[in-house]
Amino acid sequence: MRSTTLTGGLIAVLVVAACHKMTALSWNEMDAMRPGQVWVTYSDQTVQEVSGPKRFGDTLVGYIAGEFTEIPTAQIKQVTIREPARGKTVALVVAGTAAAVGIAAFMAGSGLFGSSVDCFDQPEHPDCLNGT
Repeated sequence: MRSTTLTGGLIAVLVVAACHKMTALSWNEMDAMRPGQVWVTYSDQTVQEVSGPKRFGDTLVGYIAGEFTEIPTAQIKQVTIREPARGKTVALVVAGTAAAVGIAAFMAGSGLFGSSVDCFDQPEHPDCLNGT
């Protein structure tokens, strides 16, 4: 049971990771898209999430950790947005389905889920006579 839970958790993590990608935006794209949140990479490589971003001239304004912040665009190296990664998601679903079918086929052929006859109660049953 523990391995099933662990496997399910691992699959959930992979699905979440595969469903999104980070894409760099130009200022014009950001103005046109008006995203609800962006990730700002500064010149020193630090990254902060900005909610409700808007550009006013040479300043990006928005909320960082709930606090209104103004960031001069000269300090910003890159602005990215999280968006769906359809190709990765489809590949993950196909691979997961193939793995599930393979595991089910293996388990069905392994004999683990074969006869459910109790040979103590029915010793004359054919499955009990064959020694399985």
